This record gives sequence, C-alpha cells and structure tokens, in this order.
Amino acid sequence: MLSPLPLSFVAIVETGSISRAAEDLGIAKSAVSQNLKRLEERLDVKLANRTTRQFALTPAGKKYYQYCKGLLALSQRAETEMEVFGAEPAGPLKITAPHAFIGPVIAPAMLRLKQRFPRLEPVVIAEDKRLDLISEGIDVAITVGHLPDSSLRARRIGEICDVLCVSPALMSEAPAAADPAYCQWVQSLPYLAHMREPLTVAHSIPVAGCDKSSVVRFTPNLRSNTIEALVSFAREGLGVALLPNISVFKYLQAGDLLQLCPPTENEPEPIFAVHAYDTLAPKSVQEVIDTISTAIGTAALEFQQS
Repeated sequence: MLSPLPLSFVAIVETGSISRAAEDLGIAKSAVSQNLKRLEERLDVKLANRTTRQFALTPAGKKYYQYCKGLLALSQRAETEMEVFGAEPAGPLKITAPHAFIGPVIAPAMLRLKQRFPRLEPVVIAEDKRLDLISEGIDVAITVGHLPDSSLRARRIGEICDVLCVSPALMSEAPAAADPAYCQWVQSLPYLAHMREPLTVAHSIPVAGCDKSSVVRFTPNLRSNTIEALVSFAREGLGVALLPNISVFKYLQAGDLLQLCPPTENEPEPIFAVHAYDTLAPKSVQEVIDTISTAIGTAALEFQQS
C-alpha cells in the first residue's frame, strides 16, 4: 500500500479536489493539503498547479500519478490473489462492463454477490470501450465481440443479439403486415441510431405470407452514444431502434416495446469475461464471472419467453 503522502496525491487527482479527497480518506482537508506540499518538497518537483477553483497536473504530476496508480493496482491484486490460499472474498474488486449490461445483468449479479459475500466491495465501471486491465487495475472485464490475441484469460459466458424495436404507439397506424405498402410505411418511420451505426442503415423485414424478406433503409434522425438512451427514446415513440436483447426483454414482456421483426439475421455476438491473472483466478474473480454468466443466461431466457 502507498504511504500517506502519495495516497493523498492519488485521492486528490481522482476526486478532483483536496476537500473531496479529504472526505474520501477520512482526514482533515488541511492534512491532505500538507501531504501534497510535503510530497512535492520530498520529490523536489511541482506535481500540480492549483487555485481555489482548479487543480491541474503538471507533466511530472501526470507521470507520478501513473506510477502511483500502478502500485495501487499491484497492491490490490496481491491482496485479491490471497483468496487462492483460502481467504474469503473481501475488499475492493474492480469490474468493467458496457453501459447496456449494467441494469439487466450487472445489477442483479451484484445483489447476489453482496448477499453471499457481504465483505466484498465491488467497484463497477460502466464503459463501452475496452480498458487496459493492468494499468486500470481491473479484475474482471465483461466485453462483447471477438477478442484480439493477448495474454489475457477469457471465458465465453453468453451471447447477445440485436432486435429492431418500436413503441406500440408508433405502430398504431401501421398497415397490415400483408399489405404491399407495409414495408414502405416502415421505411418512413424515424430511426434512432447509435453513434457507431452508419449514416444509412439497412434492415431486413419479413414479408407476410412468404419466406422472403424485404430490405428497408433508414436515415437516422436522432443519434446517441449509449444504448440506455436509445431504449428510452424508443419507448417514448421517437422512432425505430436496433437494441440488444438483454436491454429490452423486460420492455417487450411488458408491452412497452414491440419487435418490428425477429432478431437480426446477423450472427449473435459472443460475450466474454476477461481477466489478467496468470494462474488460477482468485475466488472473488471466479464468483463474479459465474454470477454474471448466470445473470446473462437468465436475461437470454426471459427474452426468448417475451
């Protein structure tokens, strides 16, 4: 564990202010400020430029913070690995997962974990980008899609598929599915796109009464960078959206959303749990992965029944 001086420095950087760092560390604001001053004197370098309104790291401060962060991650990893020798899962455990997984998967998984291991202190980071597990001190990462070759350990824990969804209100004036004008009417609907979707989006819509499908093309008129926002917009009747099955199964069951067509014809995307432990993963890591895997399976089953 870091000594009080660099520990205060890390807390200031991560909270953004001396006062919030003092609250997190449970010590006086003056003590945190003094620790920073003593650290700079000991290193003989200025780590930050600070005013009453702003705290900005110098280049030296940025470099020193990265070193301290790495040492904290290493210290936490050493404590976690002691579980291999029989210690009960306890203390901080950092997990990252895409935003879309937090509500339907991660939240129920965390409830079950806390009920079984009350001394465990999960730290959940919602992030759609893949983070560096080592430098960020992450114990478990839940990620979607095929993985590049690396030294990380990965376990496939499920799969996810996309569903073209729309609100019942938006479909209230739709022609009958057998009507030749149906696909053209669908194409006239507003489209809600994720930032990663292209400027023009094409989807296959089944044609009633036959085995073929018709391709409809949409030009998005509203975009967002999170799935949760698109789900909310679709439920409000703002347009059609392509959404992950685990994010919408409850709304499909409740009738708040309708499937415009069956799940996309593309192959389902694999879901992996990834960690950086070289040998046997600590019990807490194994328990997290098992519990999240079960939650994903439950969500997938409920989607099939919706």
